[in-house]
Amino acid sequence: MSPRTALVELLGRYDDDAWAALATKGLLRRARKDLTQLTPSIVAEGPESVEVAVGEVTVTFGPAGPAVATCTCASGSTCQHVVAAGIWLGLGGGAEAASGGAGPTSSPAVVAGDMAGLGAELLGVGRAELVEFAGSAGYRWARGYVEDLELEEGFRVEGGQQLVLSLVSPRVSFRSMGGGLAGMVPDSKLPAVEKYQVAAVLAYQRANGKELEPIRRREPSTVGATVGDGRVAVRMAVVQLLTDTVRLGLSHLSDSILQRYETLAVSAQGAEYHRLARALRAMAGQVELALARSARADERFLLEQAATTYALVSALESMGDVPRLVGTARGRFDTAGKLELIGVGSVPWRSASGFAGLTAVFWAAADDRFVAWTDSRSQGVLFDPRNRYDAPGPWSGMHSPAEATGSSVKLANARLTSTGQLSGVDSTRALVVRQSGAEIAAALPAVSRWAGLAGRPVSLLDPADPLREWAILRPAGFGPASFDQAMQRLEWPVTDEAGDVLPLHLPYSAETQHAVARIEALPTPAPGTLVVAKIRRTAEGVVGEPLSLVHPDAPAGSAVDALHFGPEPVARPRPMTGPRASSTAAPPPQLLDLANWLVRQAERGTAGTSPGAFTAELTRHRQALSSVGFTVVPATTESPDPAAVLLRSLYLTLQITQLLTGATA
Repeated sequence: MSPRTALVELLGRYDDDAWAALATKGLLRRARKDLTQLTPSIVAEGPESVEVAVGEVTVTFGPAGPAVATCTCASGSTCQHVVAAGIWLGLGGGAEAASGGAGPTSSPAVVAGDMAGLGAELLGVGRAELVEFAGSAGYRWARGYVEDLELEEGFRVEGGQQLVLSLVSPRVSFRSMGGGLAGMVPDSKLPAVEKYQVAAVLAYQRANGKELEPIRRREPSTVGATVGDGRVAVRMAVVQLLTDTVRLGLSHLSDSILQRYETLAVSAQGAEYHRLARALRAMAGQVELALARSARADERFLLEQAATTYALVSALESMGDVPRLVGTARGRFDTAGKLELIGVGSVPWRSASGFAGLTAVFWAAADDRFVAWTDSRSQGVLFDPRNRYDAPGPWSGMHSPAEATGSSVKLANARLTSTGQLSGVDSTRALVVRQSGAEIAAALPAVSRWAGLAGRPVSLLDPADPLREWAILRPAGFGPASFDQAMQRLEWPVTDEAGDVLPLHLPYSAETQHAVARIEALPTPAPGTLVVAKIRRTAEGVVGEPLSLVHPDAPAGSAVDALHFGPEPVARPRPMTGPRASSTAAPPPQLLDLANWLVRQAERGTAGTSPGAFTAELTRHRQALSSVGFTVVPATTESPDPAAVLLRSLYLTLQITQLLTGATA
């Protein structure tokens, strides 16, 4: 393919949103006006570039396209001439560019399969290219960011004729139309944007099943003294930075504050404070957006992160370096050797951020925990989670994930994250043996009483651990399953041996409609039947989400009924006529008033605030909360520093709101 043909194909993927992100809407309008008055022309074409004359100036395009194009005009950034030349070339150099209006949505160069081609380009980018693009420090930052990233919550992929990769914190999106790393167009102007581009590519690779390349780590024998000495200094520096941020005011942040966040994030990572490093990186991203005056900047979110991080450091000071507070690298797979597992079912899912996947759940008796294997793909990649259940793999020796359900699975050369996620690498070998219902039931830790099922109330400082939510239930009785039209969910009550009822809920969606119809059509399960369910604490109380049934009297091959699969039921129509009814309890207005007051104080800064006046106003809010039964916010404090008091008080409002509603204030 000639450079011109490749460039035309790349430019054909640009729409008005992409041009506006690269330049501005104003420059886009001016470029279209230029094209009504003149006709560009190609004046030179070489092996690596194409030169286009636009009036009296010349625009030079390289393989990366307009993102790094140059113009002979005096502008130091992407100008209207680059936009005009790009629009003209993207339409094949035709007169259509002069038509104005909404602009092209495609061109003859854009062919079917563009999404797959763009995705393959990003998946093929290796470590050496990423390091060359962002530098060693930028790559290390991006590598640490993505290793700790919760993909389903912190990363989004959208598709069309271009790939849009979005990071949640900081809130920035990159449009990939081709042209490699340099051709990725951000929607926000950020300093050191290259590290975020690398992070987006690594996140995309990880989201599509590619493991991050291992990095060299310090040997354990060299870590102890160095880490121990550094952690005290890191904690002190973090407290100082957080209180300085509030004293200065969220509306008055500076470059020096940003540098301190970035430096401390690196120091925390070096001290192996993984959770603290994640939090500091996220806050650095928010500060960076605020300094860039980005519409994506969120001062309240930054303050809530600061309050939670302040609480995390306080917990580390009082409780010591306990593992759940220190954290681990989420995305790192470690060698687990041999594992003996029992497959208890699989669930197809689709996240709000555009990911679709299949998760197979296993019980690891030797470790007394659940583990899981997940195969997921981002939006735009052809992938059907239901079909994946019967597709080959994930390991040598296993015909499909379906074969694991109701089987003993012995893995050799297994790789596992600290949170229990299994890798699907080819080097892992599986020996699969079907088990009878009696064998499986005897190996599973079934619960016969629902009291305490969800454990203690969830703290904002508790690390995310989705696998901790799974449980094996042994109901004494099953109530009738019914569908709640208002809530758009299946409801199936199960009773324990003490007579307590646990509602099983399954929200209706395209991914769950099969399971909903199957449960509605089930006869009452026989006594002794076990239910594998995910347990959640909600505003309505503790509820379960059913995954599968274990039949103790069933022979090998039919002992575990994976509710999301199996015989095709006669599905009843479930039209979604509107949003689901809300089941979330509203926090008291006194709590919201306190949270909003704290945010206002932090926005303008507490440096000029009288400690006495601040304490008096806080006391007034505390008394208002006490009048409706909330007495956890202290009336007085040992600290004379309003910034420290503000962070602690805001954390308490966030924690109370989370316990009441499952969300922060």
